[in-house]
Amino acid sequence: MRALLDLMRGNEAAVQEFSTQCRNLLGKASVCLKILDPEHGEQELIELVAAELAKFSLPLRKPSTLIPKPWTRNPEL
Repeated sequence: MRALLDLMRGNEAAVQEFSTQCRNLLGKASVCLKILDPEHGEQELIELVAAELAKFSLPLRKPSTLIPKPWTRNPEL
């Protein structure tokens, strides 16, 4: 599991291209692997997988859209 996470982090472009498949793979792993079981699994690994899954739920945004331009804050001015 750690090797898979390392591989995904090292190949971000490919992961983005196949994000649906990667999300499905991590989701199935979370359900099927005992090491990712919330009661019996390894907490650090569970958190790493959860963090990777969370990345897929974040919308892709350009840095320029994160901070509004001064003239867009108060359009009535």
